[in-house]
Amino acid sequence: MWRAAPSPDPRPGFVNGLESVAVVSRRRAWAVGDYYTGQEVGPQGAFIERSDGRSWRVVPAPGLRGATLGSVSASGADDVWAVGDGTDGGQLFEHWDGSRWRIVPGPSERESSVFAVAARAPDDAWAVGVRGNGVVHTLIEHWDGRRWSVVRSPSPPGANGTGPFAGLHAVSAISATDAWAAGESGGSARAPATRTLIEHWNGRRWTIVPSPNVRAARGVINDMLSGISASRRDDVWAVGLWGVRPRVSGSTGDHSLALHWDGRSWSRVATPTVARRSSLQAVATSGERAWAVGDRGFPARTLIERWDGKRWTLMPSPRGLWFSSIAAVSGGPVWAVGQTGHKPLAAHC
Repeated sequence: MWRAAPSPDPRPGFVNGLESVAVVSRRRAWAVGDYYTGQEVGPQGAFIERSDGRSWRVVPAPGLRGATLGSVSASGADDVWAVGDGTDGGQLFEHWDGSRWRIVPGPSERESSVFAVAARAPDDAWAVGVRGNGVVHTLIEHWDGRRWSVVRSPSPPGANGTGPFAGLHAVSAISATDAWAAGESGGSARAPATRTLIEHWNGRRWTIVPSPNVRAARGVINDMLSGISASRRDDVWAVGLWGVRPRVSGSTGDHSLALHWDGRSWSRVATPTVARRSSLQAVATSGERAWAVGDRGFPARTLIERWDGKRWTLMPSPRGLWFSSIAAVSGGPVWAVGQTGHKPLAAHC
């Protein structure tokens, strides 16, 4: 059963939400989030929270006023990464070494953003996002224990001069020679549909792996991936949405999307039918099971789905607007975070 856990509201009077969660052990988890006025202008910033298994508390960190944090990942209690955009609009990398958070310099990559991070070991972490202005390409960066550097990543042909977008929103690493990233490509004025984009690291280079799209009578429609989780070489999940309105998400035409890698190819797996709309933002694997979270309906409310090895089913969910992230450790708790009202939402199972 899922239960909400007490989570502090770091900036009362602002809109506060948690964007990402990482589970370290049965009694330790991290979450990152943002706050803003609720309007396009005004003060904004990021915050970091830590759980002891019972409650959450805000942990001080440098450089968060005016910044945003969208992802957190941990390989251990003394190796946690949080990524986002800094106050100057450049990339922001923060690292927890077991005693404090500090800012770590990132690559000098102009007009770029990092959306997700996956920490596998103290000398092996990946970050993914976008780079470019107008024509936008995929961005992948790697931490080798000393510095972050850009690693060459492919973009679909339509994104290299003829199309305006190819971006990666999620990343997951199994080993030094097996990592996955997911996002979408397309969305031009002449070809407004977006398509799923999945890339794989084999220890030497990143390559695009064919992935399915939901198709309509007139061709491919709006398909995008926002979460990916890899537990074994033959067991990887990616989630997102498909919609009937190209280049538009959050509409009544959205439907949850789940793809599975069995070691040979990606295939679409049916998800429960949800009235009006549904969207999956993140997925986490734990043994033979998997969990996916997002939001559903109008007005939006939280959505949780579980894979039991045979099918996805809807699960009772704590009240809130949405879940943006989920994480789990083998034999330990599963945490999901998001937003309820104007306050952060954290729940565990």
